[in-house]
Amino acid sequence: LLAIALVAAGIYWGGQRAEEKQPGLKIIDDKVDLFIKDVHYTEVGDSGNRLEINADSATFLKKENQARFDRVRMKLILPDGKTYALTADRGHLRTDLKDVEIEGNVVILSNRGDRFTTNRLKYSDGEKKIFTEDPVTLSNPRFEMKGKNMVLLLKSEHVTMTGGIRAQIH
Repeated sequence: LLAIALVAAGIYWGGQRAEEKQPGLKIIDDKVDLFIKDVHYTEVGDSGNRLEINADSATFLKKENQARFDRVRMKLILPDGKTYALTADRGHLRTDLKDVEIEGNVVILSNRGDRFTTNRLKYSDGEKKIFTEDPVTLSNPRFEMKGKNMVLLLKSEHVTMTGGIRAQIH
């Protein structure tokens, strides 16, 4: 009985030590300065552009001038009243340049009824353009166009696509 009690005690205390040695779960990367759930972020640029970002969660990396968003919903409001609503699975914002890259089920809706769909999209605040090298579909009540390498200049609303273009007029 004494031997069984010693073996049982050894297993009990040995198991506790093994549990103590195991590191805890590491949820957030060491580089992350801030983690937020249910995010609402608004940025007003020098040119009068207003960028609103809503996301399920965000991580901010101050040293890298970067914010990362999950399940992101963005709205770009131009000074003339034109708006673009963007949704995607995730996004990255360069906080110093105000440049954005979003990816995963990207959809853009303009207040004029235009709809863009693609997998990855970038926004350059300095050039005031939205662009992608991925396949993209542009549709509105008048037509549907598919292609690659889309560039949308926000000031002139000029859209160009190169590569594999197919269009259908309704």
